[in-house]
Amino acid sequence: MNRADTLTSRLRTSSSRLRTLDPRLQTLDASSRGFTLLEVMVALAILGIGIVTVVELFASSLRLAAKASRRTQAAIYAQNVMGRLFTDTELNDGEESGELPGGYLWRARVQEIRPDEDQTRFQPNRQNPTDFLHLKEIEVSVSWEENGSSQGLVLHSLRTVTEQPAQ
Repeated sequence: MNRADTLTSRLRTSSSRLRTLDPRLQTLDASSRGFTLLEVMVALAILGIGIVTVVELFASSLRLAAKASRRTQAAIYAQNVMGRLFTDTELNDGEESGELPGGYLWRARVQEIRPDEDQTRFQPNRQNPTDFLHLKEIEVSVSWEENGSSQGLVLHSLRTVTEQPAQ
């Protein structure tokens, strides 16, 4: 045997010893090839669950935004009706109603609030300047249909009305 053959045989024996003596080298070699099908499927399942959750959160936030927008519009309409009633010079007891754009319905009710009828300290027997002040309760309600159910918003307020004394 010549020297080159001896060297080649020694190299073969040392490389086979490395493979058999160090199993970590084989593991590192196997892991560098890529992912197993099971690992890919688990990763895709986790990714799918995350994407579905994010999409559901987005859809839920859109529904809540639409609901908040309808409620805000109803509040604006109710404030407008209430403002109109506050600017009326003569505020008579009774009810009014009507329709507003976007499928909203409104109803306004005005009634006088009277102190105790038994002539207590709120309404003495003698006539004085406060007898010409009347307290009116104003109730404005706005309703609308949303997802097959009726929704509503109610505003309450008070206003004093003065009556000119007959002379």
